Amino acid sequence: MKLKKVALAIFATGLVLSSSVVSAADTKLADRTQGAGGVINFHGEVTIDSCEVTAGSKDADVNLGTWAVNYFDDHTETSPTEFKINVEKCPASVKKVAVLFDGTKDTNNSTLLKLNPVENSATGLGVKLYNDDQTTAIAPGEVSDTVDTVESGDEGKAELTFYASLAKTGSDAVTAGHVNAVSNFLMVYN
Repeated sequence: MKLKKVALAIFATGLVLSSSVVSAADTKLADRTQGAGGVINFHGEVTIDSCEVTAGSKDADVNLGTWAVNYFDDHTETSPTEFKINVEKCPASVKKVAVLFDGTKDTNNSTLLKLNPVENSATGLGVKLYNDDQTTAIAPGEVSDTVDTVESGDEGKAELTFYASLAKTGSDAVTAGHVNAVSNFLMVYN
């Protein structure tokens, strides 16, 4: 019985406090000038049409090689390393595919993936991604160039080729150490 009285007292106190907060919020809103508004319509579509990323492309490791610190005295980035993402079992409605790369952006150069700050990590570098042409960079959060799907029986498939290199961030001196960066990716269709 005593517990019910305590719970009731706490509830009543919470009710009084929340009504004073609402009252304060109403006062702040009332002090503001309000003007004409409008309507924003959001639309989209949910579809079951998609391709499957092949098993070998889901969790890929790309070896960017071993580079001497003094290499970066005369170069801003390393030679690019090729990697591929393959999709299969695309329905007939999927004609084009692209990739949205995501990951932590370098704080000094937002066009690069930040190296994971682990013990004995290299500094002054990030990972730069390129489309198949090896000249058009893909910053984290951007979508790659599209690739047409190719019919294979009743399904479609596509192979998307990309390149990655180590690039100077432009602010810190390059120091020796481990290089590790991670990018998640999402497939983008049509």
